[in-house]
Amino acid sequence: MAMTTKDSLDRAASTLRQHTDEGWIAIRADLFTRALAMFRPSAPVRGIHKAGEFFVAGDVLVAHLREALDAIPRAGATRITCTTDANHNLEAVTIEIVALYRAQLVPLAEAIRNRAAELFAQALGLPPEELQNVPIHIGVTDVTSNQLLL
Repeated sequence: MAMTTKDSLDRAASTLRQHTDEGWIAIRADLFTRALAMFRPSAPVRGIHKAGEFFVAGDVLVAHLREALDAIPRAGATRITCTTDANHNLEAVTIEIVALYRAQLVPLAEAIRNRAAELFAQALGLPPEELQNVPIHIGVTDVTSNQLLL
């Protein structure tokens, strides 16, 4: 009879407990820490289409936004966060960027803000008047002369 993964884990846990309770406690804490670090579900973001409401994982929106922002010259996104309310409606977006030295920051931020608004309108089916209520914050966290970083 083949041994299953559960059987192997049960036998390993039993063996650890037989040797020392202190060792098991130390290993158990490490296992929980690793397990929590491996799986981090992102918050859902509510969207709407003709058939009704739907949810998109925040990490998926962030990944699509990061890809869309890669097309904007002279800047690169370093961190993007989406904030939702208790009903999972998009409440705010924060985009931290690194900008190329001598880039005009205000027009650059406006281009990033417009691209983000377009993407959220498409991805979530948000009408323009609703998007006007969602602030898109742009923060410049670094300025570089290295074009290879962007």
